[in-house]
Amino acid sequence: MGGDTGSLFLSGGGEMGALTRAFDWSKTSLGSPEAWPQSLRVTVRLVLTSRHPMFIWWGPDLIQFYNDAYRETMGPERHPSALGAGGRECWDEIWDIIGPQIEYVMAGKGATWHEDQLVPVTRHGRREDVWWTYSFGPIDLEDKVGGVLVVCKDVTSEHMAREALKLINEELKHRFKNTFAVLGAVASQTFRDVSSRADLEKYKARLAAFGRAHALLTAANWAAAPLRDVVNTALSPYRIGEGRITTSGPPLVLRSQQALALSLAVHELATNAVKYGALSVTGGRVSIVWSTEDQAGDQKFVFVWQEFGGPSVSEPADKGFGSQLISGALEYDFRGSVAVSYESTGLTCRLTAPLENLEMSPQ
Repeated sequence: MGGDTGSLFLSGGGEMGALTRAFDWSKTSLGSPEAWPQSLRVTVRLVLTSRHPMFIWWGPDLIQFYNDAYRETMGPERHPSALGAGGRECWDEIWDIIGPQIEYVMAGKGATWHEDQLVPVTRHGRREDVWWTYSFGPIDLEDKVGGVLVVCKDVTSEHMAREALKLINEELKHRFKNTFAVLGAVASQTFRDVSSRADLEKYKARLAAFGRAHALLTAANWAAAPLRDVVNTALSPYRIGEGRITTSGPPLVLRSQQALALSLAVHELATNAVKYGALSVTGGRVSIVWSTEDQAGDQKFVFVWQEFGGPSVSEPADKGFGSQLISGALEYDFRGSVAVSYESTGLTCRLTAPLENLEMSPQ
């Protein structure tokens, strides 16, 4: 029985709708469309009228249906021959991948979800590596599963873009390491005099802090980095004892330039604390707390470095490079203000900035 059945549920659907209506279904185990189960009729109607790529496997023979959107992902090797054909024979080359997934759904075990999965396809005369995000869902038939509905998307271009990005990041990481090594070598030659040794060590330490921050951003694809990771990375050389440095705060995310600025600022504060402040004596400690606050109706980001139990401190007569770095870089990149106070309990550095200036997608 072939030709136009006149069945309403097969109306429309573009090219695949026309091919489905014209197909001689009497030559398959399904028989005439008028006799198809209601669940199949409804699903075929849904598939044919959808612009999402969709596919159906039905019954023990896994008889196949698909729509125009799915047809665009196929080559002449399977279109239009896949329509009405058995699934296993049609997809024999990848049955080891999709076969168990289909059997899982047909056995009544539920739906499956597959994200960014490699499922190669032969089309236009060659086998292609194609990445898909797709789901297999059950189509009920009375008290059992009658078929499988596939909703899918070819995500190869997105997958390759993420991979072109990983390679670029690895290359950038390699080049930065080489650049830092060259800068270190140049500095060693420039500060050869014994009297310049202290300046050389400061320079190398700052360069190392900058490198650690860059490595963190590379891992986070450069756009942004979790604030907690930025702080912990900057503090990694200064973990001198259990409980000497504590950190706490909500899961906020910094933009790349903010991450670099805060990394260098924390490095300078930690270096000074080890040499002159709370971390230079037994029992001294540092508290790092960040928070969000409502200040006169404006949401603010507040980051506080506070030292306790160290030697008495006083404001220096002249601001060195480190002090300028802390205030200048933080104020510029966070569009905020920095206040440094020298109290009897120890140094306190407070950064206050509009919360909206931060990356607003917490990780």
